Amino acid sequence: MLQALNRLARALGVLCALALSGAWAFVLWVPSAGLTLPGVSVVMALLLVVFAVFAGIASAYGHAAVVALFFLASFFPIGFILFFWTTTDDWLRYVGWVDLGLLLAAVLMWATARRLARAA
Repeated sequence: MLQALNRLARALGVLCALALSGAWAFVLWVPSAGLTLPGVSVVMALLLVVFAVFAGIASAYGHAAVVALFFLASFFPIGFILFFWTTTDDWLRYVGWVDLGLLLAAVLMWATARRLARAA
């Protein structure tokens, strides 16, 4: 059961990272899509794409601490503000929710990996 939960956490982390990198990359390279970046520079959006890619790689390998660090690096400069202070039902609010999925994946990976190591 713990092994399955650990794999589910890894899959959740990879899916959230794919969604985040896809959303930020789409906004960067398809400017006519109608998705705007109010208050977010292109450099910051490119950095968030890189963070999401590395979070996905770390999640695939089960490194919960690295996924948590990339969650902190991506959520608090942008995701936190967009999540709580975006008044409309904008696409940026969903980016905040997906960022929280990275945190959930990191917590699940950390909890199950510790118990799996104790059981082995």
